[in-house]
Amino acid sequence: MAAMSGVGAFVAILYFLIVAAVAVLSVWALVLLIIFLRLRIAELRSAAAGPGTPGAGRLG
Repeated sequence: MAAMSGVGAFVAILYFLIVAAVAVLSVWALVLLIIFLRLRIAELRSAAAGPGTPGAGRLG
């Protein structure tokens, strides 16, 4: 029975590592999504402003 508890602990640690990795990757994907959406919105606003508008070429 003692061997089963060792296997159970190993499975629990492995499960925790997989869940933690998925959570970290999900947060990273969300951060990248926010960054690229902000850049895309700025690009669309710049294009909609037209070439004669001051500051139309900036993305900030």
